Amino acid sequence: MTIGPFMSDDETGSIKPAASPLSPDLDMKDWRIAEPILASALLNGEPQAPVKWSNPDSGRSGAFQPVAATFSREGKPCRAFVARIVVADGPKMLQAVGCPGEEGAVALDKVEPWKGL
Repeated sequence: MTIGPFMSDDETGSIKPAASPLSPDLDMKDWRIAEPILASALLNGEPQAPVKWSNPDSGRSGAFQPVAATFSREGKPCRAFVARIVVADGPKMLQAVGCPGEEGAVALDKVEPWKGL
């Protein structure tokens, strides 16, 4: 008589990684890569080309483009930006306001699908 395996290959559930504050299509590992790049782009006072990021582990990537002048909110510099993220089901465009804080952290506000021009 043989005893069957104690562990089944049946999947009973899984815990999804926490989503980033920018998009539920990105996980926190993606956000840890993207966030300091976004902070740097928002703090640069000059118009610039989109700033790119990528996570080779997840295959996700994107770019940030500040689109307006810096303004102050609660003593912090803030700026509107457009984000392009590339995920498994294709690219997505978002718009938001970002306020860089200490050590590369960015507080996000009004994140929504890009409305275009």
